[in-house]
Amino acid sequence: MGKMIIFRVINNRMQFKCEMCEARRNLPVQPNIRNRNIRCHKCGAITRCQLNRRLTRRELQSGKATMVTREGRKIAVNIHDISINGGLGLEIPMRIARAKVVKVGEEVRFECKWNPRLLGSGRFQIISTDGQQRLGIKKLSR
Repeated sequence: MGKMIIFRVINNRMQFKCEMCEARRNLPVQPNIRNRNIRCHKCGAITRCQLNRRLTRRELQSGKATMVTREGRKIAVNIHDISINGGLGLEIPMRIARAKVVKVGEEVRFECKWNPRLLGSGRFQIISTDGQQRLGIKKLSR
């Protein structure tokens, strides 16, 4: 099995394209599935698929930053992706996730030393979590 390939999901359907033989197939996808292995109907090759349900495209952006909570707690985070409308996908340390220090709806801000203008002085809100380390963040309008 090769690397994981990102496929866009619209209305719980995805357009699968085999990486080996380039055969295409339109497949239904359950709403709660994020990753899936799909066997090609022509050549039998298995492709690891990551399913993207976002309406707007996110750019891959990796780097480290510090997330500061309202209480002043500083948490080191790994940024994974960023969208044009101010959304972020990031990962927090497992010990912080297990302690449930951050919650959906909480306001946070960021300190980013390698690119201070990337996140600026804006306020952000946690809008989703996968129950483990991954968080979805959106920028709040002023």
